[in-house]
Amino acid sequence: MTPSILPFGRHETRDSGGALPWSEEGTTLSGPQEPSLLGRGVAVQVPDSLVIDVPDTGVYDVVILGAGCSGLSLCLALLEHGATGPILLVDSRTEYHDDRTWSFWDVEPTRFTHLARARWTTWRVSTATDQVRSSTLSTPYVSLAANDFYRYVLGRLAEYPNVRFLTGEDVVGYSEIADGLEVATTRFRVRGAQLVDSRGLQPTRGERDDIARRSTWVPQKFVGWHLVSSRPVFHPDECLLMDFDVDQTRGLRFGYVLPVSPNEALVENVYLADVPVTEAEHRAELEAYVESRFGLEPGDYEILGDERGYIPMTDHVFTQRPMPRVSVIGTLGGATRPSTGYTFLRIQRSSDETALRLLGDSPDDGRIHASRTSILDRVFLRFLKDHPERAPLVFARMFARVPAESLVRFLSDRSGPIDIARLILALPKRWFLGSAFLVVLRMVTDRGRHDRHN
Repeated sequence: MTPSILPFGRHETRDSGGALPWSEEGTTLSGPQEPSLLGRGVAVQVPDSLVIDVPDTGVYDVVILGAGCSGLSLCLALLEHGATGPILLVDSRTEYHDDRTWSFWDVEPTRFTHLARARWTTWRVSTATDQVRSSTLSTPYVSLAANDFYRYVLGRLAEYPNVRFLTGEDVVGYSEIADGLEVATTRFRVRGAQLVDSRGLQPTRGERDDIARRSTWVPQKFVGWHLVSSRPVFHPDECLLMDFDVDQTRGLRFGYVLPVSPNEALVENVYLADVPVTEAEHRAELEAYVESRFGLEPGDYEILGDERGYIPMTDHVFTQRPMPRVSVIGTLGGATRPSTGYTFLRIQRSSDETALRLLGDSPDDGRIHASRTSILDRVFLRFLKDHPERAPLVFARMFARVPAESLVRFLSDRSGPIDIARLILALPKRWFLGSAFLVVLRMVTDRGRHDRHN
């Protein structure tokens, strides 16, 4: 889902009002094209002026491994902060598919918010017994389509003569050398003064189990469809953040609906549980959900595109500086909010922080998230893991009892002491005491283990 305490931060919806009609699978567009929005499913080519067949033999100022949201955002931030030396992007893809949606509350400017497909000032959380609505005009919930983001940022990068893109290359590894670092790809060896790894978090099952033993790990698994219906059934004036009025027997599950017009919406089936869910099962549950909520049978709608993902919600502390000249960003660097899954705004903030540090204009503190919310994140995450059956009531209570502005600031990492106090007062404290005790116990144990090894 690329759609958050919830599962947000990674999905988005699309708007059918773009100047370009949606096209069949395989249609591609290239080059910078302003503000008209692409149809869902349209792929984006890397501009020819960026692509190189063979990397330079000299030393690049910065080599960026992985050119997804994090790598592309960082590259643009470097350029806008004045980087003039050679920058190389390395990625295994050769074109960009419309593979996700990013959603977030519009609490601060970003380089990409103007690409929003839709905005909602009202959002809803549903349970089997309650319908809770919350709204604020000042900070709407917005949604960006991946292909709009990719086209825009690639077009911007093509305006700079010092950026080059090595496509279709898998990274084998990297190591320190006398004058910097050396990156080995499947065909080449590339040298850089600084290296940024943004390839994403893709642990093996063994690595994931090891992380889960030493921290709290709640996977967010989702599949979503971009639907266009034959009749108006959606309400574009509000989005449905979490619909818990679905079968919960396999684990904590909810529906997520981002309507962009009466006839179009992103609808997702989301699990916050480490349970095996096949693609066929996701599709069957989505089909049943669309029919039960909107009265649409398979022949009543067209699927323009789909999204699927696995977002690790964890309080594991990721290594952001494995070597003096290496920075790790994005999900691999811990950019995903532990208790919500939101990532997009954190990526934008860390892009500017990392760019300024690489350019020597800021100190290197390696932090991404505010310390005052980290314990709350840990406690909430532990609660979700240990008591998923109580989560629907807790979410409904949060959205019902916490003022919208305070809750939005908390979910967007911008909360102050008053916002946090309001959240704590709204939560059923007896339920959370056990989770808080386990979190504190683990923190004390980890600190003791760390002290013994130093």
